[in-house]
Order: sequence, then structure tokens, then C-alpha cells
Amino acid sequence: MKKEYNANLDPEKILVSFSPAEDLYFAVGVSPKSGKIVRIFLPQSSREKLCELISNEFIHFELTEKYQPLLEKIIKIYKGQKIEFDLDMLDLSAKKSTEHPGPVPNNFDLKVLQLVFKIPRGEVKTYKEIAESMGSQAWRAVGSAMARNPFPLVIPCHRVVKSDLNLGNYRGGVEMKKELLEKEGVKMKGLCVIRTSSYS
Repeated sequence: MKKEYNANLDPEKILVSFSPAEDLYFAVGVSPKSGKIVRIFLPQSSREKLCELISNEFIHFELTEKYQPLLEKIIKIYKGQKIEFDLDMLDLSAKKSTEHPGPVPNNFDLKVLQLVFKIPRGEVKTYKEIAESMGSQAWRAVGSAMARNPFPLVIPCHRVVKSDLNLGNYRGGVEMKKELLEKEGVKMKGLCVIRTSSYS
């Protein structure tokens, strides 16, 4: 079957760093032009599975150890540690940009990603709350933006839950979402968050 290139991303060779941790394999993709992250891959159980995910999304990629320090910070976030991460390290350019087509599909998604980035470790927001903070009722569109998030962990879409505080969907699976929140100190009852505070 002929592989189709993901039109969300600029057709250049992406530099990818791998790293194993906790019996899982992590990877980050960086643009050699901008030096910014274009994709963070959620951990997989094997290097082969991770390579398959990457090759399904990028026609051209090259493995490098150059971004191992950056990947180590992402792994620390996965482990629940409090890490400062500069939003400028992410390529937030839009897919339809004529100058530099990027991984973010549209301006709505960009606004959602910027808001979700601000959710503190140990807290959650609902899809509805994110939409309302944008002056919108399109909470389902917020969920769709989370599903397309190119930068999981750094832009913590795992901290966004349903209005009834059930976890909802997650690209890495609901158990991973629960595990990430618990590592960050969020109280859970089954697959439901026990909310103690909310950021403004």
C-alpha cells in the first residue's frame, strides 16, 4: 500500500530522537529548519511500534541523538515530575501557513493548545470549561483538538476531562491518562477525577 504523507507537516526530513524508559520507548520529532518540536509521540511498548507510528506520519525522518536532553525532559513529565517547558520550543505554526506549514490544523486548535498548556500539574479542566474560556460553546470541538494534539505530555491534554469528571478519551488509552493524572497527584475514584481545586 502506498504511504500518504501527512499534510499537516512540512515535507522535510524530520529529526527524531528515541529513548527507552520504564520499559517503554519515547520519541520526539524536530524540524531541522526551525529547531522546534513538530511532534511528540506517546510511549510505546517497543521500538518497532514507535518506528511504525513515525513512518506512518512522516515519509522522511532521520534518527539522531541530538535531542536526547529534550526527550529526557518529556520523559520526566511522563513520570509526573514538575518540569518547566518553554512553549516557544514547539512549532505552533498553522497547517495552512504559506511561509511554514506546521502541525497545528487551524487557529481554533491553536487557541485550545495554548489554554491547555496553562493547566497546572495536579489539576484538571473540562472540555466545556476550555470552550467557555474561549467564549465558545464548541466543547466537542475542544475534544477534537485534544485528539489532534501534536504535543502530548508537554501540552497536557491528559488534564482535560469530561464535564462529569470522567476521564474521556485519550490517544494513549484511558489507563495511561489515569496513570498520568495519578502521578501528578490528581485524586481518582475509578475513572473519575475527584476535584479539589480549579485554576482561573
